[in-house]
Amino acid sequence: MNINGSCQCGAIEYQVSGELLATLMCYCTECHKVSAGYGTMTVLIDQNNFKLNKGTLKLWQRSSDSGNMNRAHFCGDCGNRIYHQNPDKPDIIRLKTGTLGNSADYTPQAHLWLKSAPAWVLIPKDTLTFQTQPPLANLLALIKEQ
Repeated sequence: MNINGSCQCGAIEYQVSGELLATLMCYCTECHKVSAGYGTMTVLIDQNNFKLNKGTLKLWQRSSDSGNMNRAHFCGDCGNRIYHQNPDKPDIIRLKTGTLGNSADYTPQAHLWLKSAPAWVLIPKDTLTFQTQPPLANLLALIKEQ
């Protein structure tokens, strides 16, 4: 599988190959800020399956709501976030689905940080839900069990 993506202005273009590990919707307070809305959807991929075809990503890092470090890779021209990465788990990229050319094709397998979600958010039945952020290994194991 090959998926293409880009930033809003087109200065960044990338390709993803291989299997997607998970599709997640996050409602943490930082995702509220990133999206200027109520949250972000990401796909988890192996970093070896990400190839930057055009442009240079800028880097900014912060501590996340879960206490982990979060490295944000983004376009220096339009500011569009492309992916996040935890430096303690650099092999996994949390790619922002809105940057994918086929972003409407993804359905979240789990919803995270529901304690920060707006009351009007409707979660489909039989979808994994978490009030905060579960450990990544546990989350991936639960998604595989579905």
